[in-house]
Amino acid sequence: MTLTGDEAAAIGPVPGSTSSDDGTPSHSGHAPRAAASHAPETGRLYSRDWAAFEAWCGAWDQTALPASPETAAAYLALLARRLAPGALARHAAALNHRHRRAGHPAPGDDPGVQAVLQARRAKPAEPSARKEPCRRGAPPSPAQLARMATRCPGDLAGLRDRALLLLAAAGVDREALLSLDRDGVCLTDAGVELTVPGLAGGDAIEGVPTSTVALRRATAALACPVRALEAWLRSAGIRFGPVFCKVDRWGNVEHGRLGAPALRGIWRQRAVPARRGRRRPSAI
Repeated sequence: MTLTGDEAAAIGPVPGSTSSDDGTPSHSGHAPRAAASHAPETGRLYSRDWAAFEAWCGAWDQTALPASPETAAAYLALLARRLAPGALARHAAALNHRHRRAGHPAPGDDPGVQAVLQARRAKPAEPSARKEPCRRGAPPSPAQLARMATRCPGDLAGLRDRALLLLAAAGVDREALLSLDRDGVCLTDAGVELTVPGLAGGDAIEGVPTSTVALRRATAALACPVRALEAWLRSAGIRFGPVFCKVDRWGNVEHGRLGAPALRGIWRQRAVPARRGRRRPSAI
């Protein structure tokens, strides 16, 4: 794999490499020519990565440009749970590239952001974060999830799926969504705090690991995961038990927890634009 200058700067020095006068690592052989030949593809990936970062910032009510080092580090730390070190470095390089083009300091130069990248290189991916088989395709980006949410109808299944999609776009991972219980949801005027049991890396309470995610209300109501979650809980009348449950084809809310296959089915269903005519009721 050939890294661009921005990616090499984000991931750190490469053993055996030298630096040019402008600080860009260079290598012997034909690496510069290979990097140049991949420039259009690199630009496309940077654009996609930047769009995902902008969507995440919108959901969290954060400023994307210029982004503070704390915002960039928080975003990359979320991605580190599911991305390989090289892919994570590319996302950091995309942020740096867009900031430098706009005349702002690159957030990737901050020691806190560098620490996130170095920590990811030092440990393997979590089992749940390993790459899916190629036949399943790449998971939706935050920007794609947000667009899918806008297509959800106003019935109960649509309200549930809209909340799922916007929470996922805000960085809440699949395991957290599926493990979330009503008593782990604390809604406030400022946003919501989600406490999820059973996830590695959190503080142990009575022997059970927990993970806490705080989300602020977004300025745009239609893109706000907190408002979407409120609407689903209120309309479905969920006061205890799992937050995300199955809705049968007649619009009845069941009390069983959604599983991973059902969540993948929702992703596939909402990725397809509504066709003309009456939609078949959801049975997920």
